[in-house]
Amino acid sequence: MNFKRIQWIFILAFLLFDIFVGSSLILETKFTVSNGQQNRQSTVLKEMRNDSISYGELSNKQQTGYYIAGKKSSDGGVLEQEAGKLRNQNFRLSSGTLTSEFDKPIKTTKNNDIRRVDRLLKNKKMVSLGNHYRYNKELSDKNTLVYTQMLEGKPLFSNDGQIRFRINSDHEITGYTQTYLQDVEILRQRSNTISQRRAITWLYKHNQIPNNSRIRWSVLSYSKLLNTTTDDKAVYVPTWTVEIKTKNSGAIQQLQVNAFNSTVMKETPDSVNTNSLNNK
Repeated sequence: MNFKRIQWIFILAFLLFDIFVGSSLILETKFTVSNGQQNRQSTVLKEMRNDSISYGELSNKQQTGYYIAGKKSSDGGVLEQEAGKLRNQNFRLSSGTLTSEFDKPIKTTKNNDIRRVDRLLKNKKMVSLGNHYRYNKELSDKNTLVYTQMLEGKPLFSNDGQIRFRINSDHEITGYTQTYLQDVEILRQRSNTISQRRAITWLYKHNQIPNNSRIRWSVLSYSKLLNTTTDDKAVYVPTWTVEIKTKNSGAIQQLQVNAFNSTVMKETPDSVNTNSLNNK
C-alpha cells in the first residue's frame, strides 16, 4: 500500500469521524456536560435507580486510546504461516479462521481451566501467536474460554482477533477456533476517551437501557469503526462495550459506545470504497 493511498484512507476515516462528532453534539444539546458534569451525572444515576436499573461502581476516570488500522489475517497471512508449526492436532483454515481439534483432549479441572490454557498459549506448537491474546472473562462461559487479541493494552472485541477454546462436560479442552488481526498500525496520536460513567449515562439518556434491568459489565475495548476496500483493512477505535440484562425476561444485549465521541456504535460498520485511490 503506498503512502498516498494511506493518506486518503485516513482523511476519509476522519471525515466520517467529524460527521459522527457533529451528530453527537446536536444530540447532546439537551444533555450538556460541562463544569456541572459531576452533578448532572449524579442526577442521571439517581434517575436510573428510580427506573430499577441496577449497576455497580462506575468510574469517572478518563482513559486514552488511538485510532488503529489492521486487517484480519487470511490466506497466506501471518496466522497461516505460523500455523505450520502446530503439532498434535488437526486444523484447517477457512476465510481467515483457524479451526483446530486436539488429537487428545487436554485434561483440566473446573478450577484451573484458565491456568491450563494460559500455559497452552505459551507453546507455539499448540497455539500460534498466543502471546498476543489475554483471557476475557466477560465473553467466556462454562463451555467456551475466550481469549481476545490485545491492541495497545486493551482487548479487541471483534471476531477479527479471538481464540475460543472449547471445554467439554468433563472439563477437557478439545480444541479451538482462532482469528488474528495483522498489520496493526496506529493512525493518530493518543487521545482521551470518555469515562465509564459517561458512557453509561449517555446510553440511558438516549433510551438505550431499558427499565428494570441490570448492567452486568462495561469494558473499554477496541471495536471496528469502519471497513475500507484497500487491502481489506479496517479502522478500530476505543469503545465502551456494555452488557445489559433485563430482570424480568432475562434477555441480554450488548451495546457499544464510541469512547472518543460518545456515539452509539452500529452493529454493522460503515464501509469506505477506496478503490478509486489506487492510481493516486
